[in-house]
Amino acid sequence: MRKSRFYYFPLILFLLLLAGGYGLRVLDSRLPATEFSVKRVERVVQNVRAEMKDFIDQIPLSSLISHRQMWQSIDSLGKKPFKLLIYQGYELVGWNSHLLPVDGINPHYFKQDLVRLENGWYLTMSKQEGDILIVAFSLLRAEYLYQNQFLKNGYPKEYGLDAAVMISREAIQNGFAINDADGDYLFSLIPGGTLAKKASVVSIVSDIFILLSLAVLWILLYYFQKRQFRVRRGVLAFLSSSVVFSFFYYMLIWKSGIHLFDRAGLFSPEHFAMSELLPSLGHFMLISLLLFSLSFWFLKFFRLPITFKEDKHSRLRQMALLFLFLLGASFYLVFISKLFYMLAQHSSGDLVLIKIIELDAVVIVRYLSISLLLLSFLFIMERICLRFLISLPRWQVFAVVAFVVLANIFLFKGLGVGDSDWAFLFFLAIAAVLIFSRRNPESGLSYSSFSWIAALFAIYVGMVFMDMTIRKEESNREFLLENLSFQLMRDEDPIAEIYLSEIEKQISNDVTLMRLMAQPEIDADIIRNHLMKFYFYGYWGRFDMQIIPCWPQGDLYIEEANELRNCYSYFFEMLENYGYAINGSTYFHYLDNNNGRVSYFGIFRFFPNDAARETSLFIELHSKPFFEGLGYPELLVSDRDRTRMGLLYRYSHAKYLNGRLVKRSGEFIYKSDASHYKPVLHSKVFLKEGAYSHLVYQPSADVTILLSREDYSVYDVFMAFSLFFLFFFLLNGIIVLLLQWQSKGFSFNLSIQKRIQTAFIAVLLIMLVVVAIGTVYYTVNQFHQKHLELLESKVQSILLELEYKIGIDGPETSSPEGYLNYQLQMISNVFYCDINLFGVDGNLIGTSRPELFRNGLAGNQINPEAYYNLAYTEAVSHLDEEQIGGLSYISFYVPLLGNDSRLTGFLNLPYFVGNNELRDEISSVIVTIVNFYIIFSFLAVILAVFLSRQITRPLLLLQNKISQIKLDRLNEKIDYKAEDEIGELVAEYNWMVDELTISAGKLAKTERDLAWREMAKQIAHEIKNPLTPMKLSVQYLQRAWNDKVEDFDSYLQRVTQTLIEQINSLSSIASEFSKFAQMPVAKAEEVNLIDKIENCRTLFGEAGEVPIALHNHAGNAVMVKADGEQLLGVFNNLIKNAIQSIPNTRKGKIDISVNTSDGKVIVAVKDNGKGVPEAIRDNLFVPSFTTKTGGMGLGLAITRRVVENAGGRIWFDTQEDRGSVFYVELPYAAGGISSLE
Repeated sequence: MRKSRFYYFPLILFLLLLAGGYGLRVLDSRLPATEFSVKRVERVVQNVRAEMKDFIDQIPLSSLISHRQMWQSIDSLGKKPFKLLIYQGYELVGWNSHLLPVDGINPHYFKQDLVRLENGWYLTMSKQEGDILIVAFSLLRAEYLYQNQFLKNGYPKEYGLDAAVMISREAIQNGFAINDADGDYLFSLIPGGTLAKKASVVSIVSDIFILLSLAVLWILLYYFQKRQFRVRRGVLAFLSSSVVFSFFYYMLIWKSGIHLFDRAGLFSPEHFAMSELLPSLGHFMLISLLLFSLSFWFLKFFRLPITFKEDKHSRLRQMALLFLFLLGASFYLVFISKLFYMLAQHSSGDLVLIKIIELDAVVIVRYLSISLLLLSFLFIMERICLRFLISLPRWQVFAVVAFVVLANIFLFKGLGVGDSDWAFLFFLAIAAVLIFSRRNPESGLSYSSFSWIAALFAIYVGMVFMDMTIRKEESNREFLLENLSFQLMRDEDPIAEIYLSEIEKQISNDVTLMRLMAQPEIDADIIRNHLMKFYFYGYWGRFDMQIIPCWPQGDLYIEEANELRNCYSYFFEMLENYGYAINGSTYFHYLDNNNGRVSYFGIFRFFPNDAARETSLFIELHSKPFFEGLGYPELLVSDRDRTRMGLLYRYSHAKYLNGRLVKRSGEFIYKSDASHYKPVLHSKVFLKEGAYSHLVYQPSADVTILLSREDYSVYDVFMAFSLFFLFFFLLNGIIVLLLQWQSKGFSFNLSIQKRIQTAFIAVLLIMLVVVAIGTVYYTVNQFHQKHLELLESKVQSILLELEYKIGIDGPETSSPEGYLNYQLQMISNVFYCDINLFGVDGNLIGTSRPELFRNGLAGNQINPEAYYNLAYTEAVSHLDEEQIGGLSYISFYVPLLGNDSRLTGFLNLPYFVGNNELRDEISSVIVTIVNFYIIFSFLAVILAVFLSRQITRPLLLLQNKISQIKLDRLNEKIDYKAEDEIGELVAEYNWMVDELTISAGKLAKTERDLAWREMAKQIAHEIKNPLTPMKLSVQYLQRAWNDKVEDFDSYLQRVTQTLIEQINSLSSIASEFSKFAQMPVAKAEEVNLIDKIENCRTLFGEAGEVPIALHNHAGNAVMVKADGEQLLGVFNNLIKNAIQSIPNTRKGKIDISVNTSDGKVIVAVKDNGKGVPEAIRDNLFVPSFTTKTGGMGLGLAITRRVVENAGGRIWFDTQEDRGSVFYVELPYAAGGISSLE
């Protein structure tokens, strides 16, 4: 009854948690859906407005009598959460942020409570005194023209709003009004799209209750199996518990669902998706966790419900049963291998980790899932091996494993289940480790065994995933080439198309261009120069441009065809045949003219409503081959365009036209002739060249496309396997630790070895971490210093170039803005950096990257800190880390000085493109350093463990020897040659062993002497008993004689009778002691020798100390004529001596063989003990001789007499520290020889 009560509490708790979880879920479904808290947003807005008011009140407008004082006041404000603008009249004279795009906006617009700028919505607070207007800005919502990894639309975190929520100045019906502290209307929030309901507290608690109910159910079933296991019902308990837990696991997680999981990124199909059962990586991990749990139960509680007798047939049955179990385990390995292939085939991203800094939650979950599956297989194999190693020799178990492996190879027609693995060799290797490993009685497998297992895990998983990564990449590359062949043949340029869609409106509305096109005599060179100076500069250095101004009746000479054609007819026909529309562009088209170059064609019609003045400008753009210039910053590329550009990331590609290289991109240097790559028409062929793998595709006879990628290097493979091994090793180490805690309990009392290991490892790891951090820090600083020096040298060169291009007086007296931008872009292409020029008032006057300002990503004002330092302090340069959206970059500022040292402006080098390279270089160095130090740390840990074990090995040996000291046998000395503290301790131990041996000998002799003395005392006592009455009788007779007693004859008769009786008593005592010293009379009878040996083997075998094997080569019935009881004592004594001769540190083994020779049977009892020392071999059968501190030394003497009385003989062979063999030869009884089976 008490046992059944044990289950009540966890069962009731499980039911309560389950009911509570589903009850809360029902309650949550009835709650109204709210996408955000209006009161929270309103409260935050009111607080922000109050803080902005306090902020601008801190600035004393009346005391700002000069620009210096104003900038000093701005600088004294420090880093504030609000952006600040100060206007004097309509002129912007002060600011604390350069990210507000306010150029051209009337300052009175900012007196509203909410304003919309090009990069977002801002709450504003203004204050005006006279002509001074001060405005504070607080970002309410970031909203850009496009989005990418750095630019994201959305609200600051404190508002708690989803990015899909929109803002409206006007109060609308479906909006939520936000009011200020006075209750006045500010703006409305509009729920955008179909937003998913956010997780409520009730929903979260319900999910937690359901998960806790599963945990309680697992604990309940665990203890249920534990109790049932004690009463030998473990198999039934395991099977029923597995079914129950799997059912609830599936119903609660898959059928019912956990809403918390649905909102987690790991449970989205982004990283892995395959089927309804495995819709995400998170579900894959949950399946792995379930299999791990069930296999753990299998290891702990599964036992065979049947037992086997010790005979030949039972061994065959055991081997057959072992084969079935191992076959099932191999099928389970096939199953998890299939899961690995599913994970590899249906996962996004790289399958193997090479750079440690790329470690993230997805990689950890993937590796953890793999580990759980492999450990579940390991647990199953461990249970099988443990069960059958009890009754079968190791080599027989391994032979069955090998047979199972051969059967699987035959069944699956290979070494594994796929093209990428050797699953069955892995099965064989794991089985070998488990079969031949030594186990700790408390914690099972040792650390060294788990290290080997971790290495095997790493090799197997590494092989599968590395090969699958290569195969998957090649498959994706074929698919990519198939889908992008049209794009690659068309030679598109996504960046150029972005530019074209931006500048075409400006070209169509360019007043100067209209005036040039309206001239009676149109000068094409002037128009071309105008277009290049104001539009087609910078990035367009990659293209050759040709312009053709023409009117409807104009003719065009076609040189290739040597004919004259109407220009409108020719160009529109060309556009119809070869032109394709560009996304986002109205006037420009892509030309698929198959000339091996990227070509674009633009048509701009001027005065279309005036037939007399109508003129069109045709613009042709053709890419230059192999141009290498300034790149395009990621900040200015939208997600859509980045996706298009990112398709070929990590790849090099080339295009050949009629066998000639016309275009290449990437790091690989291609041959100029396509025949080198041996293309096959309409076929895709993989080709290896050095460290690269090429996919060669020839879609037509005149076009060949190559898509290439660098193969994994030896270093990459080594790092992948090392990180796999490190992960598995740490996980296996944790499992060993948990198993030890389970058996021993948690304790901080560490052994000396553990303390030395811990100290070694801690010191090494701390030193390595410190050195690694120092190395990374120093390397990063060196890179930054190098790039800073590079920037400074570039600045000096750019200043000289500006002086030559623009003039010594600086930008204030330079050319118009468009031409200045053109010149700056030319210079930026030369020096590979972006350039901004600011006037003395801090406003932008020229830039090599106008789209940055045109798209509203930054304002036209200079960085305020740089402006204050360079304009109002003695600083000669200013270096700052600036940020736009999520992009951080280095920005360098220097002042521009005229001949009279007058400040004429400021030069700024924002390191956009170069910053990417700097980041890549630093990342590459950090990856190399971190990878190296991780591997080195791991090796250091292994070295520390090895050294600590070497140091403490003599101590452990000394501990073991001391624990094995016994008085009844010879104790071994320790052979230790080193002359150190441990050597002194060992010497003391060896001296103690010698002294103990002497003392034990003396004690044994004393005990024997005492025994003989006790026997003599007993004999004397027995003799004295009759002597006393004899003495008295003689004395009585003597007195009677002296007294002349009359009836002397009767006295003499009585005394004589008494003396005769006592003498008879003495004779009887003497006979009894004589009989005691003699062997009992042997009862000669026919005895089955094999039965007697089996009885002895059974007797000692039940003790379980040493396995005893019988090898009968003489037949089932071997009849000898001897005393059966005495013969049984002979073999009992021999087996007992054999067992006692085996040291505790050695795994004992006794072999008994029965053979026939010349009509006699010879029984050999062989052990692997210490052997018989040469000094005592001659006295071994002498009575009273013994090597033990206990006993009389009669065992072997009696054994010899019994054997000789039966007509046989006994002798022995021995080798010290190798063992002994005692032979007993007995004659057969008449007819005692039986045939062998």
